[in-house]
Amino acid sequence: MYLFSVFSPLIGGFFNISPVARLLGHRGSTILAISCMFIAFISSAVIYYEVVFMGCSVSINVAGCWFSVGSFSADWSFNFDLLTANMLFTVTSVGFAVHMYACDYMRQDPHLSLFLGYLSLFTGFMCVLVAADNLLVMLVGYEGIGVCSYLLIGYWSHRLSAVKSAQKAILVNRISDGLLMWGIICVWYYFGSLEYDLLNVYNASAFVGLSILIGAMGKSAQILFHVWLPDSMEGPTPVSALIHAATLVTAGVYLLVRLHIHDELFVIIVGCLTAFMAALFGATQNDLKRVIAFSTCSQLGYMMVSLGLGEIGAEASMGHLMSHASFKAVLFLAAGMVISGNGGNQNITRYGGGAHSSMFTRLTLLIASLSLIGFPELSGFYSKETILNLAAICAHPVADIAHVLLLLTALLTSAYTTKLFYQCFLVDFSGLSVSPVRNKLPTLAMAILLLDILLKVWVGTNLLSGVLFFIPWGVKTLPFGLMFAGIFTATAAVGSERFSLIRFCGNRWGFDQLFSRTPINPILDLGRVSWAVGDRGVFSVNNIDCSR
Repeated sequence: MYLFSVFSPLIGGFFNISPVARLLGHRGSTILAISCMFIAFISSAVIYYEVVFMGCSVSINVAGCWFSVGSFSADWSFNFDLLTANMLFTVTSVGFAVHMYACDYMRQDPHLSLFLGYLSLFTGFMCVLVAADNLLVMLVGYEGIGVCSYLLIGYWSHRLSAVKSAQKAILVNRISDGLLMWGIICVWYYFGSLEYDLLNVYNASAFVGLSILIGAMGKSAQILFHVWLPDSMEGPTPVSALIHAATLVTAGVYLLVRLHIHDELFVIIVGCLTAFMAALFGATQNDLKRVIAFSTCSQLGYMMVSLGLGEIGAEASMGHLMSHASFKAVLFLAAGMVISGNGGNQNITRYGGGAHSSMFTRLTLLIASLSLIGFPELSGFYSKETILNLAAICAHPVADIAHVLLLLTALLTSAYTTKLFYQCFLVDFSGLSVSPVRNKLPTLAMAILLLDILLKVWVGTNLLSGVLFFIPWGVKTLPFGLMFAGIFTATAAVGSERFSLIRFCGNRWGFDQLFSRTPINPILDLGRVSWAVGDRGVFSVNNIDCSR
């Protein structure tokens, strides 16, 4: 039962990308993908019950010794503890809903079986990463989700923008993943083992901790490594929902929590700068999916700040990760319905009024948006308030600065989320005449995730109850007031140029230009030189045919 949660998505993915998929057809591939994800979801629910409520943690050695080098041996082993149970349930619940949505959303695609195979493999490798008992098995899942994200973002290979976005994602993640691999090698050098229970990263060198931090920053799209995240919106909407909700972007946060890398000045600074930067960028975007993508980057900044606040901050970070996975998946799936109803147009300034969307789509987008801005009694309110209150009472030297930046981020988040909803459903700037999209599978998928949002309220309630006692009344109510301030500001400014911030924010602070001019161009120049000197020079002189 335990291993079904890990291997069931992988089995479905391998069958759907193999020649067997031709025999199954689209209908058979759809049934196989949904069935495998349903098995994984039920297995994760059973694991969650046994580990969280019954207190029964389990370790399983799947295939004995993988390989051995001297005194070092690597095992294919999985550990199902409290952290793994929470993450597995989050990943499989969101993955199951996204698979159902994708089967209907992509039903006219001629390569549906291949797409579902990539999607299942992506989810399966994330489950491997989460359940791994050592850093080596974790690295297999870590690299697996990187490769699958490249295949999914560039799935529409006939679009040049999708191909370039996939290349940017894989190259940026190569930098961080390379440093992570060096960090793992150094961990083995210092400790002689890669099992989580035997590691204490703080006792290793500073390079180990920094390399693991940078490895997490790349996957979780923190500042300087965030440039790939908005461009990943070139992939299909189910890909965006799965990447930004519970899989790729949460891998870095999970890794830091698993290795107990908290209480770090560097983590707090990176997190608060990422949150504020992404909120500014989101407020200046008009692309529906990019606005939601920058909100993901901003919420990941909240999680990183919480990680830097100590052990209780790590618990709050995981609580926000779980609640964020649900409402962010709902946001993307509802956004996909809105885009489909408007003829594929993603510019929120060119449609609105809600004429092309069903009432259920409006309701789901409204509830997910309220949870994102932290409206009381929703799961996003409890998890975000916990982080803000921890930052307010923390005695860390930069905690006060982080608290101020997070409050400004909450104001901007409320503003651009209100702007998004207002322009989608309340004002009309277009003359499109496209019929509303009403499909059963996407509706069922969004309903499951809405139920998940409401069920996770009790998780946030338990987190927040132990913190509120120490917080002054004014500090507790300030985020609530800023939320309404953002709503009123966006309502008053929407439809005019007053809401657009400075052009510098619209250009995303020039990070894309910085990456293209500094690391990219020298690498391309080096490639040209090596090709001219090596391929055309040395090999051609020796009459070696390099094409063979």
